[in-house]
Amino acid sequence: MTAPENARSKQALSKAILHTANHLFAEHGVESVSMHQIAKSAGIGQGTLYRRYSNKGDLCMELMKDNFDTFIAEIGQYLESAAQLTVHERLCGVMRRIIAFLEKKLPWIGVMQSFNKVEEQKSDFFQSPPYLYLHGVLSELFIEALEKKEVNHIDPYYAAHSFISIQSPHTIKQLRVVMGYSCEEIQDRFCLTFIDPLFR
Repeated sequence: MTAPENARSKQALSKAILHTANHLFAEHGVESVSMHQIAKSAGIGQGTLYRRYSNKGDLCMELMKDNFDTFIAEIGQYLESAAQLTVHERLCGVMRRIIAFLEKKLPWIGVMQSFNKVEEQKSDFFQSPPYLYLHGVLSELFIEALEKKEVNHIDPYYAAHSFISIQSPHTIKQLRVVMGYSCEEIQDRFCLTFIDPLFR
């Protein structure tokens, strides 16, 4: 049974809201779930929910932050376990994971974009922790490849930025929904088109 909202701390209340939303989104799809449904399932009033999240886009943004923390941990574990692999293999491994993460979260991203100005998202994203983290991981791999003379001279920071920009949520959505590529096909074609030629 859900504890009354006034008996829960702010942190516990936010955690309950996010857990409830995550469960409902997974079961019914993001578009189908209303803020009213989330509040009712979490055992709180709608006013309480709206004081924390002004719309479903804000809620999805908070869920993305939580999920991205988990994703960062997965990337770190992958790179640690794959330390013996070539830079080429690790770059493909990281990009495959980025593409899979974006493809899985497309419904959340769509809702976030519908509630927020596209111009603000574009300017803010390149200063955001997800971008800065991924740019750091990719540029370090490019620098390692240069030091080992596995690639011709490239600008590692430009290359890292380009890789992130190419696989934007808009690109993934176009490839998946409009053009009909599977996630695995997008991953394979990205590696074939953008990574493999650098190491030949």
